[in-house]
Amino acid sequence: MKRRKIIFFLLLIILLPNANIFIVNAEETTSSSINTSKESDQSDTEDSASDKQTSTTDSKSAESTSQSQESSETTESSKSETEKTESSETDSEEIKRADIKLLADGEAEVSTWADFVSAIRNETITKITLIASFANPSASDSSLSTYQRKNDLEIDGQGNRVDFRNSSIYLGNPTNSIGSFHMHDIVLNQNYGGAYSEDIVGTRLNYTYGAKWKYRFGNITTEPGVQRLARASYSEVRIYGKMDIDTRAENFYLGSLIMEDGTEYKGNVNNYDFSVFWYNVAASASSTGASREFTIGKNCRVDAGQTQTTGRTYPAVYHHYLSLNVGENSVFNVDMPGNAVRFDDAGAGMTIKKGAVVNLTSKQSSGSVVAFSNNNTYLNAEPGSYFYVIGTSNQPLINLAANGLGTASYSRSGNSLTLNSPAQYDLRNLNDSRTAVNVAYGNEANNTFSVLDSDIDLWKVGEPVLGPSNETYAKVPNLNVVGSGTREIVTTPVAGLDQFKQANYRRISGMNQNPKIEWTPVTDADKTIKGRVIIGEVPDNNGLVAGEIKYIPVYASENQAKVTLTDTHGNVRADLPTDANGYVSYSDTNDPIQFQKAGEKISGIAERGPWITPDPIETTVIDATPPEPAKVDHSDAIQSTTKKLTGTGEPNSIITLTVNDQPSGIAGQLVGADGKWEIDISSLNLVKDDVLQFFLQDQSGLITGLSEAERPSTNNAIGNINPKNDMTYRDATFKAATKATVVGYLSLASVPDGLEFGDNQVSNKTENYRPTISGELVVSDTRGGAKKPWRLTLNQSEELKNGTISLGDALYYTSQLGEKQITTATQIVESGEFTADGSKNISADWQGSNGFKLTVPVEKQRVGDYSGKLSWKLEDVPGN
Repeated sequence: MKRRKIIFFLLLIILLPNANIFIVNAEETTSSSINTSKESDQSDTEDSASDKQTSTTDSKSAESTSQSQESSETTESSKSETEKTESSETDSEEIKRADIKLLADGEAEVSTWADFVSAIRNETITKITLIASFANPSASDSSLSTYQRKNDLEIDGQGNRVDFRNSSIYLGNPTNSIGSFHMHDIVLNQNYGGAYSEDIVGTRLNYTYGAKWKYRFGNITTEPGVQRLARASYSEVRIYGKMDIDTRAENFYLGSLIMEDGTEYKGNVNNYDFSVFWYNVAASASSTGASREFTIGKNCRVDAGQTQTTGRTYPAVYHHYLSLNVGENSVFNVDMPGNAVRFDDAGAGMTIKKGAVVNLTSKQSSGSVVAFSNNNTYLNAEPGSYFYVIGTSNQPLINLAANGLGTASYSRSGNSLTLNSPAQYDLRNLNDSRTAVNVAYGNEANNTFSVLDSDIDLWKVGEPVLGPSNETYAKVPNLNVVGSGTREIVTTPVAGLDQFKQANYRRISGMNQNPKIEWTPVTDADKTIKGRVIIGEVPDNNGLVAGEIKYIPVYASENQAKVTLTDTHGNVRADLPTDANGYVSYSDTNDPIQFQKAGEKISGIAERGPWITPDPIETTVIDATPPEPAKVDHSDAIQSTTKKLTGTGEPNSIITLTVNDQPSGIAGQLVGADGKWEIDISSLNLVKDDVLQFFLQDQSGLITGLSEAERPSTNNAIGNINPKNDMTYRDATFKAATKATVVGYLSLASVPDGLEFGDNQVSNKTENYRPTISGELVVSDTRGGAKKPWRLTLNQSEELKNGTISLGDALYYTSQLGEKQITTATQIVESGEFTADGSKNISADWQGSNGFKLTVPVEKQRVGDYSGKLSWKLEDVPGN
């Protein structure tokens, strides 16, 4: 009978090779860290907090605490294993019954929580693909949380969401020598409820197991309910893709972390006063996380910070890491309420590679933003890197001799801060009375601060931190500072800088960039050209806000830079020095002023010591000046009867007309490319003394380069228009639009060009001839209320004759005044009076017997051509 039982037992092992529930391995039990109640996991959380609160203890003490934790948890694990033995047959049946779509090579697709759990518990499945979003239907699921996964596992979320609630994936002793857990393309949530919801995945602080696992995470989003993404103590963790990790506690416990090239990582802690990444124990030399590195690869973007408001104790990356590396062309932004970076272990340090940008910010006054809290630690900004540290620190902003929390100074040795030919750096303490750097404790000759091959600009304590620097040194070969206080030793070949005292300066910066010119908008109404020299751009005082860093310009101080500018007339103004606010300017002194040409470019080259603008920086002169006022043909003879006006003006401008300061109603007319314009005013009812004003407007458009308050009132969406009256703007006077006053005349609007009596035959009797008229005889009166009667006189100014033969007495004119002989003597031939402005075409009545006739008797009919001239005169009839 016993023999049967043994055979049956072996058969089960063969049939269910992954159902380890019948075997309790003594070695695993000894090192197990399974928690079987909320209480025991809650104590785990408290232990974690306790570990952090005692951050000044050394590695040995911390490790002892962890071992103690393991020992207390082992007792619970035996009970857990016993319970699992009793329920083994039921669990295996659940695996068999699970509705899992098995694929080739140990892959499965799942769409429900039950399938998901079953697939994790099935050790033959090494890849789980989610084809739907789902949630744990209960508050907790011990069938997942208490199961120790041993084989490699990849979970491909395909963008789906899983809500674990009070559950997590537990990784046990891996079947292979090194276990692999890979999760990617998934959205995760959790509802913290104690032991089983301390993380999404992990070895439950079992460092023996942790030493044997490698994790890889990519394209993961966690919702704020997640406690931690992974507790991977002793383990290597790799990150890739786009990660948005928002957790209640740390994002990770770590042995080491490597972010692959191109990673985008956002890490936030929303509930506890914890770090974002915690190296809670020093990984052993034989563990997967043995390197204890925090490495950001090339071309990454990492933002790490906290929205929790309960405390400000921990840096973003905390405790037992050895190297914090920022790869080439990557960005590392840290915004923590306390320290941003802290070196807690001896020998730990940070390296910033070429092209990398590091922004370390703390908006609280809780201590140093960068704290060297152990010995032989370092921070190296390598050539071509960008390093910015900004904070309102009640301690030195960067303290190479900091206590365990970075909140005070402490005796340290062997620490170094090296800025080696950085592309740019800025160490800026916003606290008026605190310094940028402290090298050593008290008067000790320890530690080293070095700036190599770089600009050095210095702002004194108490001086405006964003104002011009108090001291400036370009391309300093080296500045080395060892020790502090009475034992501070400064080494540099630069005169003046050799008097450097770290206690004097709240901001130390090096732009190391070619200067730029920020031109003040120049208009064609300015006699002064003005620009401001920018020697670099740095983050503003706010640091990381909503995942973004806003950069602001740093302006040159007095005589720190100079500019050579070329104006639109080709004049070169050399070596213009910057003033105390970084401005350079040049004012035209000609009389009259030589205004700049609109639409053309002013250019400048800025120099700051060896730094020179590589190419001229240009600005285009803004067209703010209206056209020269229009010229109006015969502007002094415009009458109420005038039908058309002509003149000249700026080509392609628009001319409009007002009458007595009111719109005329006549649409604007385009001035031709030849500068000529024409306006039909026949629709206007003009009278004497009406004032016409002619406005020319160019089509330069709204001036967008100036604010509304800075723009002249003569500018609108179309362009610049003549003002109604002379107007001063900046250094120019804009001339008023041309005005013309309607005049009143009694005038001969036109007279005939000629009278042609034709070719006639000699006759034996007196003949009367009627002429053909060329042109019209028109009388006009536009005198308005000043109208009076008028009369028209006529005479021969040159007698009608052919050689010596005269017909001077043969011409007659007939009107309502009767027939008049027209000779060299003046005769009144027409008279009348207008009741309103207007004109009369007298020649229109030359029909029948009216008008001209030539009466030639027989004796004067001589062969030949006869010619003469008539003189018309219009007279105002004098009053009585």
